[in-house]
Amino acid sequence: MKPQWNSRWVHALQTFILWMTWVVLPSGVPSASEMTATLEPITVTAERFPVQESESSRMVTVLEADQLQETGANNLLDALRRSGGFAYKAFGPLGISHGGMNSTLSIRGIKDGELILINGVPIQGAAGHAYDLNTLPIEQIERVEILKGAASTLYGADAMSGVINIITKKPLDTKAFKASVEFGNEGYENHTAGAFLPGINLGVNYQHLGSQTEISRSYTQKYRYDLDPTDRYAVNMNARPFERLYVDYLGSVTETGFKKIYDTGKPYEGTDQAQIKHFADLRYEATDFKSTLFGNYDIMRRTVYTAKSPDDANKNYNTGIEADGRFGVSGWRFTSGASAIYRGADYSNQYGEHHRTDYALFMEAKRTFFERWTLSLGGREQYIDGESGTADNDRFLPAIGLSWLCSPGFHVFANAAKAFRAPTFNQLYYSSSFLVGNPDLKPESGWTYETGAKYDTEWLRIRSALFYMTYTDKIEIDRSKGYPQTYFNAGDYQSKGIEWEIGLSPFLHRKEWIRDIYLYTAGYWADPTAEDTAGVTYQAGPKFQNSVGATYATEPFLLDINCQILSSRERNLDSYGAWNVYGKVQAGKGFVTFGIDNVFDAEVQISGDLSDTASNRYVYWDTGRLFKVGYEITF
Repeated sequence: MKPQWNSRWVHALQTFILWMTWVVLPSGVPSASEMTATLEPITVTAERFPVQESESSRMVTVLEADQLQETGANNLLDALRRSGGFAYKAFGPLGISHGGMNSTLSIRGIKDGELILINGVPIQGAAGHAYDLNTLPIEQIERVEILKGAASTLYGADAMSGVINIITKKPLDTKAFKASVEFGNEGYENHTAGAFLPGINLGVNYQHLGSQTEISRSYTQKYRYDLDPTDRYAVNMNARPFERLYVDYLGSVTETGFKKIYDTGKPYEGTDQAQIKHFADLRYEATDFKSTLFGNYDIMRRTVYTAKSPDDANKNYNTGIEADGRFGVSGWRFTSGASAIYRGADYSNQYGEHHRTDYALFMEAKRTFFERWTLSLGGREQYIDGESGTADNDRFLPAIGLSWLCSPGFHVFANAAKAFRAPTFNQLYYSSSFLVGNPDLKPESGWTYETGAKYDTEWLRIRSALFYMTYTDKIEIDRSKGYPQTYFNAGDYQSKGIEWEIGLSPFLHRKEWIRDIYLYTAGYWADPTAEDTAGVTYQAGPKFQNSVGATYATEPFLLDINCQILSSRERNLDSYGAWNVYGKVQAGKGFVTFGIDNVFDAEVQISGDLSDTASNRYVYWDTGRLFKVGYEITF
């Protein structure tokens, strides 16, 4: 048995983090002499055009490429998980998809509420809302912007609890080549090569994980799943054929397999799995106008080679166009836009082919009063045109935000916004022995109310927000009747709590080596609840997540130590704390890299249901301790 994370220590650390958040928040307004000018991060996700992050009336996190890489993560999904503020869920090591069950990063304890974008356009399919960030190597990403809270006014259906906007690297007028290799135990490999040329970036990545025994277990039905060797191949291309015109392509192939092995000695069931993903866009970006034509397609093929059964070839595909412009009138700044997105899926063995088309018009107006108060008002008319014989949906989605510059470096903000999400095709039509759809489902809708503060000095950065998110008709799984399970609209669903991000350079003005130490923490405490089919309230998601860490960074040496904590979880899943170490040291013209994931080999339950009343008590585990060493060079 692997060591368990002591819940007493989890709650002690939770208390400490909340206490520290209160201590470092300013007790009064700082004077101008106490403030030091800092380089402000820029976000495009908060308002669809560039704006300083601190001036936004939203809780926004901007993670640059070097920040993602310094986590020592194995892919983008893992890097975001380590950044804090997400509840991670998966059905295989490194976030590998198990059939149609995909890894997720839920926001503020609310599952299935996050919208995933690449370069500002949605990639999630209408079948199951999956997004597979584990297939994206960090090397292909310029930065990631994370907007917390309802964002349907700006981004339409599906942006219920927040937005994760992945921005790919733009070509520069320089020339460079980069290569890296990495090896570890468990047969782990991760190799990358890239060429950065004037007008075009090209990159390839290969990742391998050896076979894994017992990645999950069903205690009720007495079987386990083993994982076959896994190979992932990824490519990227980012080009600028003309000024302001960009072309991007991301592609990946992931091959693996699963063995279902019974404790009773019954012959095992083996499944081979291959997943192919494509994303492409054509973007025109000017100062006050931008437009994107985009499409993505993925197919998952699964073959049960130990039985005569039809092969699965589940397909998801989106294509669409978006355009945004901004202009000023009488002191007001307006941003307006329109979009049309065709979403289709074909699950041949479950429910066949279905499609829908989303149309939208939106407008946001923004004005600054008395040089310190900034008001923003927005509205979106969202129309979903279902296929023949199905319901259409039409919603108006308003939002209001207010930001107050108390003094240089100290902002207070508040916002309220309405969110909306239509049922997925899986929720409506799926048909199998363990899950069936409910064609009578109604769309989800709800509001987010949020207020918080942003505080910056030369040595301290704080982002903190209180939130209340309430929904009607939130779609949940009905587990009360055993298998097959189905979906229902929860009568009441809400989450309230606090979220924080704190960065501290406590020794910045010292001359010794200690001045390069940076401390950080990010996470949330929430109380997500829902009503079951009988009207009884239950816990709908994890209540507490936090990441804490320390980085020592100089030109020839880097060391990062971080810990991800997830506690007070739903369905009797265990709390855990997983420590990771990553570093690199200059050697010749490159760097030797080293890392240890899950240093103390803690048991990390990444999904499951261990409640006493569950019809099937099961759990999935993350990879245990993983040692990694490699070499990277840029020339």
